Amino acid sequence: MDIYTLFLSSIQSTSQVVLLCLTGYVAASLGVINNSIQKSLSQLIIKIFMPCLLLSNIAADIDLDTLIRLWPMPTFYVVFFILSGCLGLIGGKLLKLSPSYTKFVMTGIMFNNVTSLTLGLLEGVESTSAINILLRDEHDSPKEAVKRGISYILLATLFGNLSRWSVGTYLLKKEGNQDEIVITEHQQLPVFNNDEQQHHHNSNSFMISERTPLIFKSIEKKGVNVGVRIWKFLKRVFKPIGEIMNPPLYAALFALVIGTIPFLKGIFFGVEAPLFFLTRTAEQLGTISVPLTLLTLGAQVKTLPSENGKELFPQILYVMFSRFVIMPIIGTIIVVYTKDYFIVDPMFWFILMSMSSGPPAVNCMNLAQITGNFQGEMATLLFYSYAAVGPLMAVLVMAMLRVIADNK
Repeated sequence: MDIYTLFLSSIQSTSQVVLLCLTGYVAASLGVINNSIQKSLSQLIIKIFMPCLLLSNIAADIDLDTLIRLWPMPTFYVVFFILSGCLGLIGGKLLKLSPSYTKFVMTGIMFNNVTSLTLGLLEGVESTSAINILLRDEHDSPKEAVKRGISYILLATLFGNLSRWSVGTYLLKKEGNQDEIVITEHQQLPVFNNDEQQHHHNSNSFMISERTPLIFKSIEKKGVNVGVRIWKFLKRVFKPIGEIMNPPLYAALFALVIGTIPFLKGIFFGVEAPLFFLTRTAEQLGTISVPLTLLTLGAQVKTLPSENGKELFPQILYVMFSRFVIMPIIGTIIVVYTKDYFIVDPMFWFILMSMSSGPPAVNCMNLAQITGNFQGEMATLLFYSYAAVGPLMAVLVMAMLRVIADNK
């Protein structure tokens, strides 16, 4: 394996992310992107470009058979997700953080970049001799291996987005005010005088006479009361769901439905599909999402009231150590010791290992924007994470390829 070539390709793929962030930072420094423009761009990303990206990328490459054969991907994602959350809770205890900052650290560890960085790394590895490690057999080709890798990444993206736009928004949302009314020693219950008490009593009672029916009409109201109670119960059940739903999550769920139902997929995808023009338009709009998100990220580092890096240094260091050291080691060990139980494809092993590694997802910035919480802290975390992502990811990729080569 040509270590120098592999390291260079990793640097080239990850440097694109850093350069786009720096472009946004420079634009904000020159006054081209101010707070108002940044807020408008964020709304465009969340409500239009990101849903289009999810719909065009996921629905086109997902089907029911793929979901069944690649069962390790959702299984491992859930395992990595839970372990990452546990690392976040442990970090909150070790660093003696408040519950809200513990959730911030959990968000940075649980939601990593498994799409743009991995796609860039695949493109870089394809042109090097390291691609031979990821070939399935002697009949496999670099082009076919990378094509399979892209499909695996898109499937991982599906689970990542479903969890990110649901659990992520819950973790970062602001604490709401309690609806309960607490009576303190300075508050008194209403006191009625005699007339008011009599009126209050009469309004909630009725006179019983010989003409009073044995079966009261209140029984008729029981059906209404039961209906009201059921409606209130359903509102309580669906209220948390409604709070986490947002355009990207709706798009991801819609893409999953289209991808797993052949009839719907035939309507939306394919040159001869009746609604192909819609998916083609969504694809074009979706391509704007990633670079525009990176631009706004760089601008937010400049325009948002970001926290002092020194004050956030313990949290940033812990998140990066968890994402670049602890989770990659755990993920690699799990894949190596379970690889005999699923499909024999080194590219698949590589993507599974990549799911456990990498910096926090750039879309975590969108989560902070949706909730209106931790925007400055998230911008600072992402800036430092991606500033160091080049050499760190290069080392990780070389280590994972070495492990795959030894266990092939």
